[in-house]
Amino acid sequence: MGQPNHVFEGKPDGRQSEDVKEKLSRFRPTYRALSDDDKALHDAIKAKAVELEELFEKVKDGRYKALSLTALEEAVMWNIKQLTA
Repeated sequence: MGQPNHVFEGKPDGRQSEDVKEKLSRFRPTYRALSDDDKALHDAIKAKAVELEELFEKVKDGRYKALSLTALEEAVMWNIKQLTA
């Protein structure tokens, strides 16, 4: 069984800076390099989100469930944006 297709293999492209302290604009034409601690926190946030998603999926389908999943996605997105800023 190989690597999942969402796992990046190879060198980062020119959009990722080597500087972990690079000042970024709101629209991020380049991304600062993440420290090992940042990467670990990034992975922990996403892992906990997956745990919540699995719990939410046990609830019957409906509007409120859909809203809760959207809110979870949004919360993770904003936290990761702050972490990587």
